[in-house]
Amino acid sequence: MNLNFIPTFLTIVRKKSISAAAEHMYVAQTTVSQRLNVAEKELGFKLIERGKGVKNVVLTPAGEEFLRLAEQWENIYNDLQILKKDGPKLDLNIGSIDSFNTFFLHNIYKEINNTPSIYLNCHTLHSSEIYAGVDNKTLDIGYALIHRNFENVHVKKCFESDLVLIRSGSIKNATVHPLELDPQYELFMPWGEEFKGWHNYWWDPLSIQKIRIDDIHLLLDILKNPVYWAIVPEWIAKTSSRNHDVSIQHFSESPPPYTCYELTHKNPSSSKRSAIDHFHTYFQNVK
Repeated sequence: MNLNFIPTFLTIVRKKSISAAAEHMYVAQTTVSQRLNVAEKELGFKLIERGKGVKNVVLTPAGEEFLRLAEQWENIYNDLQILKKDGPKLDLNIGSIDSFNTFFLHNIYKEINNTPSIYLNCHTLHSSEIYAGVDNKTLDIGYALIHRNFENVHVKKCFESDLVLIRSGSIKNATVHPLELDPQYELFMPWGEEFKGWHNYWWDPLSIQKIRIDDIHLLLDILKNPVYWAIVPEWIAKTSSRNHDVSIQHFSESPPPYTCYELTHKNPSSSKRSAIDHFHTYFQNVK
């Protein structure tokens, strides 16, 4: 079948009549009817119901199925035109923990938004989900707080920041000892295995915080209540202090730093490798 018929068929369906399609395409109605008859003869089945009193286009069951295929062809054709015009498209699926996505990667996303050849799909996930996604190649790059050994995953440390205390209001002392804090009013966020060990050393691991949380925006909203406190990376604390009434204190007994690891598959495709290299360029510029 002549593929040039597909745009004609889609126009007939969308305009709901052969005459309206002909008018839209600036051709005679007989031309559109002839194209339809030739295509149906080549296909061996009818696409459109015909009969007295039928004003609008009614597709046959075969016509309904052909419509699905025609729309797929149209999408492929449009993608090919974009490829001819702009060159190959680089797409990346990125998975990150909430804090790194919100307070660091968003700056990279804004920069890449001005690059027409790179397309991003960004996801906020837990570290275990990120490892699994990179391992099975549903994610191309991941950012996690834990270091794990996966056969197919390359892991490297990409970012560090001191962990500090934040709470609302004005605080005079620049430092605080962990035992000065009441753990039941902590807005607890999990900052990795080393942090968990430090946390369990100073506070009973069996004690229950009133609120455990994994969304940094929600944490900052609840923190408006002065009874609560939280431990967050210093770069997040400084960013938050510009828009929220929070004070920052360092610990006299310092926790291990917030450490973020970048995950990539050990054997990416050549196109993915190129896209990852482009992303790393933006990452280094923002860092």
